[in-house]
Amino acid sequence: MRGGWDDQGMLRAAPKGRADWTTILSREEDRLLRDAFGRHGGNAAARAAAAPVVARYQQMSGGMWFLCNCRPEGGRHPVLVPVALTHIRRHEDAHWPAHHEDCAFFRDPSEQAAFLRSYGRVQAAPLRLARAFGKASAPLEKAIVGTSHANGRPRLARLLMRLVDAAGLQRLDAGERIPLLVDQVKSIWRAARNVEIDEGVQLSEFLCTSPGRHGELFEKVAAAPAGRFKETRPHGVLIARIGAVSAGVLEPLAGEPLAVSGRVAVFGEGVGGTRETPAARAARAPYLGACVVGRSAENGEVEIVSAYLHPCASPSHLMLVDSDYERQTLAQLRSLQAWIGAKRSVSMTIEKPVFDLLDHGNADEGAAGRGPCIPDFVLRATGVGAGGRQTAIVETMGYSDETYWAGKERMHKTMSAALAGAPVVLHDLSRGASGEADREFWLGLMRLIVGRCA
Repeated sequence: MRGGWDDQGMLRAAPKGRADWTTILSREEDRLLRDAFGRHGGNAAARAAAAPVVARYQQMSGGMWFLCNCRPEGGRHPVLVPVALTHIRRHEDAHWPAHHEDCAFFRDPSEQAAFLRSYGRVQAAPLRLARAFGKASAPLEKAIVGTSHANGRPRLARLLMRLVDAAGLQRLDAGERIPLLVDQVKSIWRAARNVEIDEGVQLSEFLCTSPGRHGELFEKVAAAPAGRFKETRPHGVLIARIGAVSAGVLEPLAGEPLAVSGRVAVFGEGVGGTRETPAARAARAPYLGACVVGRSAENGEVEIVSAYLHPCASPSHLMLVDSDYERQTLAQLRSLQAWIGAKRSVSMTIEKPVFDLLDHGNADEGAAGRGPCIPDFVLRATGVGAGGRQTAIVETMGYSDETYWAGKERMHKTMSAALAGAPVVLHDLSRGASGEADREFWLGLMRLIVGRCA
């Protein structure tokens, strides 16, 4: 199985620069290297224990590289290069591919710790979205970059998650209609009052939620007095519903196209690092976007310098979802919520979490080796019958890829443990026939929650 580590998945060694496998490491050597340099390890004792393995292979036959089998379908394999007889580093270029995102060597331990922190609820305050003038920064590049839960969460994404969560947009209580769009936007403004983008600078002071009025935000940022922003350059945030995106241009659902001078990060739940096509991005629209407004240079014009886009449930429902498949799941959950409320007097709340459920402040021995623990949906019910479940996790399965399913299976166990053993129910849309999958999912979930009174 891809991503697994049976005998065929052990690290191997080959003369540096060569792709043919020559020596299979012993299980003990393989374990020592993973414990020392994989994202699940990294303490000083583990590195010391692994150093003799590194030294042995670095001095063997003029120098050996370690080849990883996390991408067995390719001609060449990801490599790990021994360094200074004590440690190893990833080597990636046009000839040597990156490690699979499920591989222990996809990140080193320090990278994994920072990666997980980016998904935590507690964030540093203020959340600085722009560098101060004079600090080194890369020149702006008009480009669309993909991001997913396999990557660290960008700062703009952290801001957007914080706002929608505090605004209550990621929750639908039983009997509650989706609020009017204007009321959803007002809730974002209320949440923005508790967010600082620089010391003493509330986001609500430099916020715009109407693309047609972005000029007013530009003027406010341009007129910010000296010293108003102490740690960053003057900047603000535009939040808007986006219908389409291309390099350098955002197309709002209402208003004229918006020029972006830098990168646009677009959330997309892909498989194995596959690049998303424009057609796939269009299918995932509409998005809720957060844009940084400021100057790219001290004497430059105020402009949109970067943006982050995340799919939302619909043009009139700003709940963030991860895919178009999740919109289908949400429709089934809302149907079930209404039915069991009317027919079985069961009250069910639908939650769409955006933060890692596990507390990074506590000891979490598996933290370094896992991804963010963020269920697709969490259901909480009251008034259930005998044998009914008050809490359930719902996961949308949109791909048939073997590695995707294996990774999901591992994470589902973590999710269940994080919610006191709550069962995980799959909405399997990978088979193509959504009508049959919808019915199977709806009925199974209804019986699980309602219990014997069903």
